[in-house]
Amino acid sequence: MTVTIITCIGLLCSIALAVASILRGRATQAPVSAGAIVWGAIFMLMQAFVAVWSGIGLVQDDALSAVIANVVLTACAGLSFNRYALKQRLETRQEDGTGFGVSHPFAVTVVLLLIATALTVLALEIPSNHNLTWMYPLCLLLEYFLVGGVLAGVFFLFQRRGAAAAVVTFALFFIGLAEYFVILFKSMPISPGDLSALSTAAAVAGSGYTYMLSAYCLYGIAFAALAMLLLQAAGRLRPARAQRTRRGLVINLLVGLALIGGVAGHATLIDYYHTLGIQIYTWRPLESYYRQGFLPTFISGAQTINPPKPDGYDVDEAEDLLEEYAAAYDSAEAGNEDRAAAEAQFGEEKPTVIAIMNETFSDLSIYQMLHADYTGPEYFKSMSDCLARGSLFVSAYGGGTANTEFEFLTGNSMANLGSGVYPYTIYNLADVGNLAQQFKDLGYDTLAMHPNHATNWNRENVYEDFGFDKFLAIEDFAGAEWLRNIVTDRATYDEILEQLETNSSPQFIFDVTMQNHSGYTTNLIPQDKQLNLSIDGMSDAEVNEYVSLIQESDRALAEFIGKLRQLDRKVVVVFFGDHQPYFPSRFNDLWFTDEDEAVHQERLWQTDYIIWANYDVAGNSQTSEVDNLSVNFLGSQLMEVIGAPLSTYQKALLSLREALPAINTTGFQDSTMRWYLSNQSEADGNTSLQAAIDARNDYATMQYYELFYDGKSIYTKRKQSAANETDPNLDPGTTKIM
Repeated sequence: MTVTIITCIGLLCSIALAVASILRGRATQAPVSAGAIVWGAIFMLMQAFVAVWSGIGLVQDDALSAVIANVVLTACAGLSFNRYALKQRLETRQEDGTGFGVSHPFAVTVVLLLIATALTVLALEIPSNHNLTWMYPLCLLLEYFLVGGVLAGVFFLFQRRGAAAAVVTFALFFIGLAEYFVILFKSMPISPGDLSALSTAAAVAGSGYTYMLSAYCLYGIAFAALAMLLLQAAGRLRPARAQRTRRGLVINLLVGLALIGGVAGHATLIDYYHTLGIQIYTWRPLESYYRQGFLPTFISGAQTINPPKPDGYDVDEAEDLLEEYAAAYDSAEAGNEDRAAAEAQFGEEKPTVIAIMNETFSDLSIYQMLHADYTGPEYFKSMSDCLARGSLFVSAYGGGTANTEFEFLTGNSMANLGSGVYPYTIYNLADVGNLAQQFKDLGYDTLAMHPNHATNWNRENVYEDFGFDKFLAIEDFAGAEWLRNIVTDRATYDEILEQLETNSSPQFIFDVTMQNHSGYTTNLIPQDKQLNLSIDGMSDAEVNEYVSLIQESDRALAEFIGKLRQLDRKVVVVFFGDHQPYFPSRFNDLWFTDEDEAVHQERLWQTDYIIWANYDVAGNSQTSEVDNLSVNFLGSQLMEVIGAPLSTYQKALLSLREALPAINTTGFQDSTMRWYLSNQSEADGNTSLQAAIDARNDYATMQYYELFYDGKSIYTKRKQSAANETDPNLDPGTTKIM
């Protein structure tokens, strides 16, 4: 309420200044120009936005930031309405050499651009990065020159008009604001790969998120406004129309192109990672952005979207490496009677295989039971007759669902592709081996389902490329049970049961659930479904909503498994979470101190999995033997334990696990189960670590071969909303991929 009152007072002052300026202009026969009115109105609109946003309770109640922002915005509006008088004063100072200490308007323009650049950098960084003293000085300087180059380039390209450059300033401030919200909702920064998934981001943007502006956002508005005011002033110093010459216009154009071209060349021709040492620490990506600045780090990430080809990569050698690892697996399993029995059983029975990737399903009791005696999903943890179970190490945190399913379905690791990359939206996956195509080749019907938009993460095209016969999306769940305005896990399980009842053929069903998607401040959990924890004596609404959702997921899983136990057909279920929610990092840093950094970080990048069957699988005791692994190995592990035929690549991956039990973008394990961060490249005589590093390098080579072969067709050419067509022979609402 305080911010609203202050902003309304500020807005009234701006309006009063506008009226006074207009009346004074009429009285002096010097009316306020249309341009001045537009500029002043822009600052008033910024004030009006803050007033409305705070009025609905979406601005932090901080009086100091509100006063500063409104003083700045009111001053900017007032000076804009009186910019003719301002220009006259500046010209007077230039003539007598006072004030700026220079007599040439171009020198004043340069000074104004330099100051505006600094303010624009602050507008970009401050909303999310509150302590710029933590930034590396050279990175801050680099960001200053990147912003300054673009700002000045646009300024001169548009013939020294301040409006064009001001648009750049506002755009950068808006990016800074977006960065703030992405960090707030995901505890992750904006990455270059996010640009390839804007439709997905837009689809979930309103799903339970509260867009609360912080005090630092108001400071960012103030910095942006000041920068825009100075750019306006710089634009007023250009020569009058009658004084402009063709030579001057050409010079401005060339200077603008040179500046923008210089920035573009710097960002594309210089290797930010190897030459400048700017990199994204995958285990602490936020720290990378905070210490190196948004633009340098973003550019470095963008440069890595082109997948790095392993040193000395050769197609023939990659094929030989695959064969060597696969042969090692065959040799090790040659006398394994349990595996032989499972293979024979699978070939005869052809069980249906159901893979459930449960949205944000994780056991937060690993964080010292949340200091609230929280024990996690009870039924899930109590299942004692699984074929295998354990911790699942993933390459996503707080978001990035599609990367977990990519790793599961293909057996490839994001560790070999880098942070901020989304293969579904970036790469050509048409010929990439995957579980759906593998089961299809075995005579299975293949079905994917996701109770949200088919365009999310480009799934409509990827699932077609992967060989799924059908894809059921949000329109196919009309009338289904909802929770928080999202289709429940239970509704997707009911659809699976219906598929089993109506289709007696062996099936591979891949269910990507939606129920537990962030954010967790909707307050839409019914009273009888709420779980209320007292964390160190305090209630946290966000945590309570999340654990309540996990409790509902657990109940739905119990019902589903109970029905499968009674089903008169053989079914295998692999169930796993895609990533943790975005908030446990604060518990991790607060409650786990003075521990190994790799262990500390991996706690955030893990979920859990089970592989379960409703029949006795030959060669398996089904006593829930624990096997902790990373999700890129889960598909191969599934195929092995149920006796399904293995591809050459899957055999190679299973053989690889002897030296490299788990790997994700954060780190990797050696054979002693010790974790190392992903930047570990020297073994220093540690034989198990050296074996893991060698295996990691071999994995990178084999994966590059599996994904890109010779690197000539890396990027996707498929557009979203192009794959799905309605087949009149199917039931209404069923989507078939043609």
